Amino acid sequence: MNVMPRILVLTLSFGSGHVRACQAIAKELNRIVPGAEIKTVDALVDCRLWFRMIYVWPYWLMLRYAPGLWKRLNNARLENKHERTAPNWVFRFGCPRVFQLIERIRPDVIVAGEVGACELASIARKENLTLAPIVSVITDFEAEPIWIKPAVSLYLVPDEGVRAELTDWGAPSELIEICGIPVDSEFDTPRNWTPDYHENRFPMVLLMGGGMGPTRMDEVTRELGNSQVPMHIVAVAGHDKRAWRKLNRLTVKPPISLQVVGWTEEIASLMQQASILVTKPGGLTISEAQLCGLPMVLFDPIPGAEYLNAKRMVDAGAALMTCGAQETAAEVLALLHDDRRRRTMSNNASRISRPDARSQIAKRVLEVATLREMQQVA
Repeated sequence: MNVMPRILVLTLSFGSGHVRACQAIAKELNRIVPGAEIKTVDALVDCRLWFRMIYVWPYWLMLRYAPGLWKRLNNARLENKHERTAPNWVFRFGCPRVFQLIERIRPDVIVAGEVGACELASIARKENLTLAPIVSVITDFEAEPIWIKPAVSLYLVPDEGVRAELTDWGAPSELIEICGIPVDSEFDTPRNWTPDYHENRFPMVLLMGGGMGPTRMDEVTRELGNSQVPMHIVAVAGHDKRAWRKLNRLTVKPPISLQVVGWTEEIASLMQQASILVTKPGGLTISEAQLCGLPMVLFDPIPGAEYLNAKRMVDAGAALMTCGAQETAAEVLALLHDDRRRRTMSNNASRISRPDARSQIAKRVLEVATLREMQQVA
């Protein structure tokens, strides 16, 4: 390109997965085109408080206290082919700084890494704040009709299942490409299948609860802690202070040790050291684990996309799906005693991984930006 592209990577932090995916895309764009103007924006950072109250908080409350209600609402969105998550005015007045930014930086392309981001970008197009094409990047193994917008120039999806959903809902098939889910390059190194133990010589069980929704990490940890099977448990609570407090109240006795971690940038290193990952099946987390060749035990999926994420991993032989803390702990203990099964699951995880996803996505974004520049010149 003759002029460095201006690219806006837009997301909403419903959990950390969407943000991490967008950061991986932006990092790869910077690697391919050093000096390009690439800005990653989480629309929830500078939104109005009332926007959080009516758009964000109800979702969190449903997931924590009424997951059945969220399941019914999610099913209704799919069955009735909803066109939006909220009226346009809610986004327009709830996230004014996003629209101001779009108008100011005049991006050559907008990358939408979450369905609400796609809505924001489409509203900006509709109101003539920008003519930038929109590239939608879907980071779960389930989509929804709300992604279908006339202003979207390209849909980049994780697999054929999501492609089929979008075409069924009316998206032009020629605008849909299968790329996988973008994961940061630090996850590219698979775990080492020579005897891989923590410094205390015990296998590491990595326990993660995801960025959103209820999690029974403490219950699973308690069950594992009572097993008397040698292991080192690393429980990552992230930003979930409630989970962090519950985990820190637990005590375990040798030959078991427990380390509770809050927010950390060392997830890749932990995955590469772990023998088993126990987690909620967020799209980014399971994609990161695939790249590391890490066997997974999945629990507490959020109704909707996380169920489909889990099914994809189970069907591929890379994960086990469990119900309840006792069953989760029992499967972990069984895997710790079965090296052959863990190795098979590891190989299956690596087999279905897409290490080139971020580069494929970044290159397609740049191609769309180049086409936009050529149209402007013409």
